[in-house]
Amino acid sequence: MESKADVAHVECVAQLARHLASVPHVHIAHPRRSAVAIVIRLVISTYPPYTPAQTPEATMQSLHAFLNHPLVSSSQAQVLFIQRAQHSRDPWSGNIGFPGGKHELCDTSDQDTAERETREELGLDLKMGFVHLGQLDDVAVYLLGQGTRMAVSSHVYLQTQEQSELCVSDEVASAHWIDFSCMVQRAERPVRPFSREYKSIGANIAARIFPKYAQTQPWWFRIASVGLGSLHYTVLPLPYTAEHSVTNKVLEAGPNSVRVSDHVRFASDTELYLWGISLCMVSELVDMSLPVAPNRSVASPWPQLGSWLWTDINWVANTVHRVMWSTQRRKPYTTSNDFFVSYF
Repeated sequence: MESKADVAHVECVAQLARHLASVPHVHIAHPRRSAVAIVIRLVISTYPPYTPAQTPEATMQSLHAFLNHPLVSSSQAQVLFIQRAQHSRDPWSGNIGFPGGKHELCDTSDQDTAERETREELGLDLKMGFVHLGQLDDVAVYLLGQGTRMAVSSHVYLQTQEQSELCVSDEVASAHWIDFSCMVQRAERPVRPFSREYKSIGANIAARIFPKYAQTQPWWFRIASVGLGSLHYTVLPLPYTAEHSVTNKVLEAGPNSVRVSDHVRFASDTELYLWGISLCMVSELVDMSLPVAPNRSVASPWPQLGSWLWTDINWVANTVHRVMWSTQRRKPYTTSNDFFVSYF
């Protein structure tokens, strides 16, 4: 049986485009919205011509011809990630994710928001030399004790022309092109909670419930912090190289220099630590790139309680977690002879 990690990257991109075009995405209606761009490029020396199209059917035909070109058919795919610059007012300060930001009055759609923010943050114009493959499911930004604060829309793009080097703004500490195989291989070998390779990012439960007192920390807050403990979010490590990275030289900051505190870092000298809603997006991206849905996500985005507190509750929660950690699947379970695989 062919390993999912051995599936050709171009076939993954083709499968992704077919699923995004065929299955409607889940929209979360919320007045506060943000959007991100998930940008994919193929590592090739020369880009063949790509014919832009106006209809979904014509776009799929142009994409099919582009991906089956001899210069492209055996190429490797990479996905663009950024590390946000450290900023006291940015709730995602230092996080690994995708270029994007909040919806502004000038934006007519979530797609406009994703394209505008990518242009502002990286100098990348997604209207030129890129094809919009489609949209992943909206993700809700949920804060403990505060409910859903925002809906995030994610739009997937494929580069079809040679582009100039990324120009990172002061909102971005660094940008990285990560090999798609680092994510696809996790469909068969996901990061399991509490395994040997397990890493997590902790969040103080008391600070989530009482954010106004997180800085002053009165005596009752400190007691609550000890009693409630922390939530631990699974991290998906993504290896990166300097060759495929761009660092903000003005900030003189690299991936390993941005931290939230002495105990929380979102990168090492060799890896980016992906978690939270960006991890949810990557899980769906991989799922939609494969012809048959994997049994598990690449890593569980669900939080776990601390291992030494709330023993009974923790045991029950993590037992359920181990059994039911798969996210809701937008893509139907398919076979090799299914319509989605034999689209053309």
